[in-house]
Amino acid sequence: RLNHFAPILGVQWRKLSLSNAGTRWGSAGSDGSIRLNWRLVHFKLDIIDYVVAHELSHLRVMDHSPLFWETVRTVVPDYAQRRAQLRDEALPQWA
Repeated sequence: RLNHFAPILGVQWRKLSLSNAGTRWGSAGSDGSIRLNWRLVHFKLDIIDYVVAHELSHLRVMDHSPLFWETVRTVVPDYAQRRAQLRDEALPQWA
């Protein structure tokens, strides 16, 4: 999905790694590195797409300003619904 959204956003990611973070779904570095939480595999593709688009958007806007959210909206128009769903859905206890 990185290769799907990156050209649309006009960004280039350099490295993908998986994390075991307890509180973060992903992160992006100014060097083009993207880190995604492995637990995302438990979610539907539309939620994963939101997280991927969110992190790739940070390669254009590194903060959570209105410009950042507008960038996310260009590729995921219903990002607010997906964000809420990600926050509200429970993961299995073993995940």
